[in-house]
Amino acid sequence: MKRKALLNYRLMLHTTGGLLLLESAAMLIPTLFSVANAETAQTSWYKALGITLGVALLLMGLFRKNLGTWGKREGYLVVASVWAVFSAFAALPFMMNGTVHSFTDGFFESMSGFTTTGASILPNVEAVPRSFLLWRGLMQWMGGMGIIVLSLAFGFGGMQLYMAEVSGPTKEKISPRLTQTAKMLWSYYLIITAVLILLLCIGGMDVFDSVCQAFATVSTGGFSTKAASISYWTSPFIQYVLIFFMLFCSLNFSVTFFLFNGKPRQALRDEECRNFLLFVGGFVAFTFVVNLFTNTNWATETAFRKSAFMISTAMSGTGFYTDDIMGWSTPIWLIFIVVMLLGGCSGSASGGLKMVRVSVLVKNSYAEFKRLLHPNAMIPLKFNKKAIDAEIINNALAFVSLYIGITLISIVAMLLIGLAPAEAIGSVVSSIGNVGMGFGTLSMGSYYPIPDSAKWICSLLMLMGRLEIFTVVFVFTPAFWRR
Repeated sequence: MKRKALLNYRLMLHTTGGLLLLESAAMLIPTLFSVANAETAQTSWYKALGITLGVALLLMGLFRKNLGTWGKREGYLVVASVWAVFSAFAALPFMMNGTVHSFTDGFFESMSGFTTTGASILPNVEAVPRSFLLWRGLMQWMGGMGIIVLSLAFGFGGMQLYMAEVSGPTKEKISPRLTQTAKMLWSYYLIITAVLILLLCIGGMDVFDSVCQAFATVSTGGFSTKAASISYWTSPFIQYVLIFFMLFCSLNFSVTFFLFNGKPRQALRDEECRNFLLFVGGFVAFTFVVNLFTNTNWATETAFRKSAFMISTAMSGTGFYTDDIMGWSTPIWLIFIVVMLLGGCSGSASGGLKMVRVSVLVKNSYAEFKRLLHPNAMIPLKFNKKAIDAEIINNALAFVSLYIGITLISIVAMLLIGLAPAEAIGSVVSSIGNVGMGFGTLSMGSYYPIPDSAKWICSLLMLMGRLEIFTVVFVFTPAFWRR
């Protein structure tokens, strides 16, 4: 009797080819931009596009028959690997043009883009050809909604891939059909991007900068076209617009769906959304008061705007800058570590622990205190006026335990490599939270000075953070590979 194969490799390789075909289509945009602007980088784009397209067609051609069906293992493995595959091919134009000096640097930059982290190894971003800045923005824009969600809109993949990629302890669909859900999500994503581009142009940005900054904002990515990030533009209008959109894009996509369909009350009934906004408001208020008394040369509005911007960019995981927080008082640094750990809402492009998990665990802790006082009482846990399943509580506890454990182990590894304590803590918390900020010499998001070994650790942490840890860790467990 013939033994059944552990994994359906034909289906996985065929799907990977289809996904690379989508990446080739995306790579065509900066290629045409480079040609239109007569850049010297055109040859690099031709080669990178040709290689990516060639591999995509080869995989789709070789593995087009007897594909079979999806299982959980196939879904997890494809999702965990395709982000690395995308990053490897996306690094090709950087390497071929000499924009980066090694595959490590190119892979780090691409992984940072697709996972919407926004940490960069480019020492002078303004010296890079504009087609590469556009590519960085596109990587983040695609990664913000999700590579698999994009593929579903074009008919690749299925529920197993969706379940492995979408963030949060619950996986919501806004339409009964998965393909329709993906198309609706991308439609809203396009509309939000277009509106932000228009507002940034009104605020005084040129079209190219508006497009790239909009890509980085709606994806909560943070790659800027300027070395000084958003501080390059001193317009309060631009900064307040970005604050709004960074927070808006940190909300659950289902909340965004209600807002788009004229149901703001239903959106505000969402407990995670309310808690997220309350946390943001509290952190902004604290930071504003501290800055008002420690930076006495700032006007009240300036102190508020800088505080609101930096808290919003950290909690949303965007990673833009209007100020170097290393110049702020020490208590604020501690606040930023907490903010980066918390992150935004589930079902959004932001990273971190996610507000739904924090809310559930706070409720569970409070209930445990009540049970100590009243051991015979039945104390149900509710979230959004619905009873919370024990499975969701266990999921949240397991996730937070893994998240904190991996963070601590990675900080120790960074210290052993030779990073200073501030750089080690900042790089790890920022990478696993997909934030892109840092502390010490990395405070402005430039990771160029760190050793290659540290860059590979950061790249793995970025992937883990974007795919909610379980998807990546599961692939490395013995149970995954048992028949």
